[in-house]
Amino acid sequence: MRASRACLCLALLAAALCVPAPGWTQSADSSHVVATDSATADTPSSRCMEIHLREAAHLNRERMARYSTLTGGRSRGISRRLIWTERLAIPVAWYVDWRARRFLRAGIRVTCDDFVPMAHTPAFRERNADPPPFSSFRPSDPRRIRRTIDGAYRSGGFPAASTAIEREIEHLQGTPAFHCMMRHLLESALRISNQASVYEAQARERGLRSPAGVSRLMLNLHLSTLGEAAKLDRRAAPLQAEGIPIICQDVPPIPPRADSSHSHP
Repeated sequence: MRASRACLCLALLAAALCVPAPGWTQSADSSHVVATDSATADTPSSRCMEIHLREAAHLNRERMARYSTLTGGRSRGISRRLIWTERLAIPVAWYVDWRARRFLRAGIRVTCDDFVPMAHTPAFRERNADPPPFSSFRPSDPRRIRRTIDGAYRSGGFPAASTAIEREIEHLQGTPAFHCMMRHLLESALRISNQASVYEAQARERGLRSPAGVSRLMLNLHLSTLGEAAKLDRRAAPLQAEGIPIICQDVPPIPPRADSSHSHP
């Protein structure tokens, strides 16, 4: 956990330099990152975490003005904070993607099968019908959640972590209109934890060292950002209680295991 927090602290220093990596650019009319003519060594499939974050930031930039119009500007701080955290994580994504390259070249899709493309994000809707009252919102406890999942991993590895994450997701099922960022991170963490055993078996078949370190790093990064997720959920809850589905409709549904229709190419 300390190592992952250190990575995020280093990302703070790098945030000012957070520009597209050499050979990559963001298309003007699309949420996808595309290769430029100068791209050489790396291919899109070797930058899956970076691409996922850039797609997410692009989508939230596109929707920021629409939410601002609906809320009289009250949502703007939420959108800006969300985009900032996504951009902030990109330097960390460079490191994660670099760690994954050797496995990707061997056909082990660590990172690429862990993140669902933003193309699966629901279409924009202005309001939900029959939103729950704000009085029903109860802030989540990210420190407890993080300790529970991390403790489960330490005692029983990824299988135990997956069980713990599933329980935390179940706790949020009664409030589908709230806690959308917390739910998103937990669903993503569950997919990472579940996929780890798949990559491990594939590496053994190919005579490669274990990719579990990459999966563990991604899981740690998710757990380290639960506090930020809880803050975003608290800020978004009053608007969600008005029926404005900010955040909830801005993330894709995440199946607990990878399939070809919900993975990066």
